[in-house]
Amino acid sequence: MKEIIFKILRVIVVIVAAIFLGWFILPVMYRIINPGNLLGAAICVYLIFWCGFNKYYKNIKERLCARKSIKILWRIWNVCATVFVAYAVTVSAIMAYAALSPAPTGATAVVLGAQVKPWGPSVNLQQRIDAAEKYLRSNPDSKAVLSGGKGDDEHISEAECMYEVMTDYGIDADRLYMEDKSKNTQQNIKYSFKIIKDEGLNESLAIVTDIFHQLRARLIVRKQGISTPVGAVNARNGKIGIINYPTYFVREWIAIPVEILK
Repeated sequence: MKEIIFKILRVIVVIVAAIFLGWFILPVMYRIINPGNLLGAAICVYLIFWCGFNKYYKNIKERLCARKSIKILWRIWNVCATVFVAYAVTVSAIMAYAALSPAPTGATAVVLGAQVKPWGPSVNLQQRIDAAEKYLRSNPDSKAVLSGGKGDDEHISEAECMYEVMTDYGIDADRLYMEDKSKNTQQNIKYSFKIIKDEGLNESLAIVTDIFHQLRARLIVRKQGISTPVGAVNARNGKIGIINYPTYFVREWIAIPVEILK
């Protein structure tokens, strides 16, 4: 009975790993290759081999571990794998908590930029614009800092692009402040908060970005000594966003400790 249960569990793991393997490979069609889908795909391949070809896995293990030095390395690998799984589960839970923390009522929205295409906002940027618009309409006393400079491949700054779209949506221009110098999230937060202080805006923050990016954005806020209340306004992921979601989520597993150690 016990053996049957283990077989069923292995089959389930193989099916789930195969689904996620395809999910991590899909972004390559859109020329998205980063540590997230590379690591995610590697984990899936390992799980498929471990559970789907368990006999071969055990044979390889026995042959390798016949040598004492390799056996020690194998034990180290098992410890590292266990620690990594514990880390991944823990950081994923914290990421979920950060994303589910509601923004304070009437807070100043800081909209983090994303790529501008020749024809307008990219899918990611458009989703953040839509989320910011919804928040501002729900909080008529709130204002927003639109944050993002002009990249080498962009014809206008990300802040200007957001400003144009949001004013077209009917958001009062007096509620929008452009921060068009930043090149990364650290600068987004730093320069945006300076505008907030200089303009006397509400220092409570509503960070407008993707779900998987909320925790790292909040870490950056705290690292810069900003102690005001912070909440999340999450961009809704469309079809392309859902395809890329696991890739960017796993990438954050790497980016978060790097951010902490900077």
